[in-house]
Amino acid sequence: MLRMMYPYGEFGAAATGEDIAAVETALGVRLPEQLRALYLECDGFREDRGNAKYLLSLTDEDHIGSLKSLTMFCWTEFKGTWPDLDLSPYVFFGSSSADELWGIRCDGTDEVIAFHHNMEPKCESALHSPVSADFWPRRGQGKAQ
Repeated sequence: MLRMMYPYGEFGAAATGEDIAAVETALGVRLPEQLRALYLECDGFREDRGNAKYLLSLTDEDHIGSLKSLTMFCWTEFKGTWPDLDLSPYVFFGSSSADELWGIRCDGTDEVIAFHHNMEPKCESALHSPVSADFWPRRGQGKAQ
């Protein structure tokens, strides 16, 4: 699905079920089915222009991080700054690279949020599903000339 929408995007190799299970065990959550499906398609996706990473790798680190490390960071670090902000129901799967992070709730509601540290102790609701075509920004439609 993503490769057809973004023919010039940069994609990681597909994750395996074992890769996903290892991250789920480390985090103590089960990833929502639509997010699992994306990882079985590719373990990370970056736009062809700019630096946004719409789908972080499960564990491969770069300057943005991975789903595992960024989720663990959000669960622990922001708690010290905003004790009433509970990000623990979410796993963070993407980044705009401009400090906005995207997370999806793992309790069956699959709510997608956008979080930016300047939002203070709040998040904003994004779209309902990371597999819906309108969730992904439309920038990767073709290479710049």
